[in-house]
Amino acid sequence: MKIAIIGAGPRGLSLSERLIAHSKQNKQAIDLLLFDPFLPGAVWRTDQSADLLLNSVTSQVTLFTDDTLSTGGPVVKGPTLYEWAVTEGKHFAATHAPELVAECTALDSLDPNGHCSRALYGLYQQWFYQQLLIELPESITVNHLSDSVSSLIPLSKNRYQLTTAHQTFLVDAVVLATGHSQAQLSAAEQRLAAAAENNGWFYAPPANAADTDLTAVKAGEPVILRGLGLAFYDYVTRLTSGRGGTFVKVNESLVYQPSGEEPQIIAGSRRGVPYHPRGRNQKTPTQQRKPVFLTPERLAAWQAAKTVAGKTLLFYLKKEAELVYYQTLLLEKQRLDKDQLDAFTTAFVATEGSEDLLKKWQLPKREWWSWHQLADPFAQKEQQSLQDFFIALLRTQIQDAEKGNLAGPISSALEVFKDLRDPIRFVLDHQLMPAKDLKTLFWQSFVPFNSFLSIGPPVQRLQELVALMEAGVVTLLGPDMTVEIEEAYCTYSKRSPDTRYHATQLIEARIPSTAIRRTNNSLLRQLLNDRIIHPHRLPIPNEVPFETGAIAIDPETNQVLGPDERPYTALYCFGIPTEGIHWLTAATAQPGTDAWNLRQADQIAADLLHHIF
Repeated sequence: MKIAIIGAGPRGLSLSERLIAHSKQNKQAIDLLLFDPFLPGAVWRTDQSADLLLNSVTSQVTLFTDDTLSTGGPVVKGPTLYEWAVTEGKHFAATHAPELVAECTALDSLDPNGHCSRALYGLYQQWFYQQLLIELPESITVNHLSDSVSSLIPLSKNRYQLTTAHQTFLVDAVVLATGHSQAQLSAAEQRLAAAAENNGWFYAPPANAADTDLTAVKAGEPVILRGLGLAFYDYVTRLTSGRGGTFVKVNESLVYQPSGEEPQIIAGSRRGVPYHPRGRNQKTPTQQRKPVFLTPERLAAWQAAKTVAGKTLLFYLKKEAELVYYQTLLLEKQRLDKDQLDAFTTAFVATEGSEDLLKKWQLPKREWWSWHQLADPFAQKEQQSLQDFFIALLRTQIQDAEKGNLAGPISSALEVFKDLRDPIRFVLDHQLMPAKDLKTLFWQSFVPFNSFLSIGPPVQRLQELVALMEAGVVTLLGPDMTVEIEEAYCTYSKRSPDTRYHATQLIEARIPSTAIRRTNNSLLRQLLNDRIIHPHRLPIPNEVPFETGAIAIDPETNQVLGPDERPYTALYCFGIPTEGIHWLTAATAQPGTDAWNLRQADQIAADLLHHIF
């Protein structure tokens, strides 16, 4: 049987490994074709700048299954990214990417809780692929084709025709694992791009920062960055230290020494605050918080009732974070011994963290957790200048993040959003949330708020940002950023409309939209135009159906749905194109945690092989 996987990033590689493992176990003969111009996918290519960091710590990244895998597939163990880098990684780099040998060597002296370059993670993926080819039985063949699939046509139940620029293939099953793709510009982006083209300005649309040509961005002149998420930090890095500037430590703080090649960076976003930093990792690779509110028993009760209101789910998730905050705060202040802390925890759970409880335990009101303050810190701004306010805010975040994700009260609380993703996925997978709640409370409200709080950069990036602000290289606008077209691009915060900045250089500092209707991926566009795939629509009573942005799939099997809403027998979609049905599809797999994306890969492999044999 011939199986095509389109995309050779972490999802495509994990699925390849699962198909091989299941086929070995079941003694099934398969011919596996992996299509991608790059291996691994473009986001992880090994020739990108080593200044661009992986946001997960190296000991918490793996491509291998382990004994926690709950889906029943064969377990194939292997090293984490960190374990590989300090052992096989050095030797593999010497022959495949000599420029990364030094980084592998440096990891010897690093805490496994450090962050490596994305290029090194890409090299780990290349090595992982090479491992797939070792000791294959004669019944299994694997080939990587450095080509893009431009057309896919279903010929029959188990027969698909794939076309590339050079060849046509007939296969029995296909999995779309295309990852991030370029997207068509929105109407607003088109206007900004047209202004640049008509006036000779510089405009960079949403893209992977490593792929954007920044050579035309002029040193010493203002450049507007729209977006304060992970891509923002990548662009700032490329435009500062990537241009020869250096950070030096002076009295425990970083100081930036310019090279003279930097532009003047003006940055903002709708929320107006850069993503929260990740707390310094103090957890073992397999360590996760156990829920006290979102317990298996509570989830089972919701499943039996076949529903849970969105506000109820998010209420209990927030209480999980608040509890960890207060536990950590009380330990930090040495106010309670273990027995007292257990008593506080019991009381907190029983009262669901009531204000009366906080008063009873004599917690000063200034230390009470505030979701509003997290969402809008500008409400606390006093008379200082905006830049001084930002620097003070970022320094406070840095201070807590440096305490760590077990000892820093805020960092430990926000880590709960990462540890308790599975209860949220349980509600999503079992379709328990009412459709309107799913649209407004989850996808439109919680998802961006969760990204802001829990998937931010290493604390190093905020330390660098403060140094750059103090050096006058970066200026932050504040909330409700607006960009207009005048004699140049004009940007300002709606809360400070009199403070305006003009520039003829503008970068959309964010990744492209994952919405399938906006994709510029030629294969996905062909599938849309030929009505082989279609956008997922969430029916909402008394409203127009809500397009989530995902390709319509069966959420249980990941089989693509045809125009009649029935699944194709052997056409699947895995990963980022399903964002909007599944959640956080770009997350890395953490060892020892029954990682969700490895579970998905295992389920797809088992289901696919069942259908085609």
